[in-house]
Amino acid sequence: MQHTYVYNRYTDEQVKAMQSADGPSQTFQEVLDEDEIKFLQTEIKKVDYPEVGKTSKYSGASYDDPQGKIIKEIFDAKLKNIIGDHQLDFYAWQEAIKPWKAHADLRWYKDKIPYKVILFPIDVISDQDSWKDTYTIAFKQRNYLEDNANKGEAEKGNSDQSTWKRPCERPGTHNLVNGYKISKEQHGKYFSHMPYEFMEGLEIDNIYKWSPGSCVTWDQNALHCADNFVKNNIKTKLSIIFFTNQKNG
Repeated sequence: MQHTYVYNRYTDEQVKAMQSADGPSQTFQEVLDEDEIKFLQTEIKKVDYPEVGKTSKYSGASYDDPQGKIIKEIFDAKLKNIIGDHQLDFYAWQEAIKPWKAHADLRWYKDKIPYKVILFPIDVISDQDSWKDTYTIAFKQRNYLEDNANKGEAEKGNSDQSTWKRPCERPGTHNLVNGYKISKEQHGKYFSHMPYEFMEGLEIDNIYKWSPGSCVTWDQNALHCADNFVKNNIKTKLSIIFFTNQKNG
């Protein structure tokens, strides 16, 4: 499963189904134990990434894969405890190259209703042994693909972010606020990989600090981004990310 997005839009009924399950981004501590963290740190080193974009190295997989059976044993019950009933769409190993700008992970499906994303940090690689401070930030703004043209065209999303429009300039962005809710101090700390003007209309929902054993959730339609970890001399951030659909979607 690659970063491939089909430029179709959901029906009004599908959007309402997504909105009925929308909720705030949440942080959970001590979900993985030390042995599970070490196992994941070993496994991600074995990943042969089929997709190497400008922003990340990425390898999507399912529970049906040989390695996926072990991943299911570790995570299936944990995910149900965190987000309730769901269907796994896929999970992905990710090695960061550059920080992501504000975006939503939402993909179009004809007969599936996207649900939650759950990110588990695996490691932070820098010039020191302990994890340097780094963050994933979720916003209150959302995008349900309502401005897509329904042409069925597809594009890989792990590409050049320099052409991305500001969220406030995208017709399908919901919950935009007037002006700037994000201060220049916050911009300097977290978002310096984007011009300050990119922050117009955005409001922070959750600032998740990466820590071993923890995880963070957000809705697939919710905008989110990485912090500018490169500025903090972090070489890469390693994670495993689960993309889910509604159980009856």
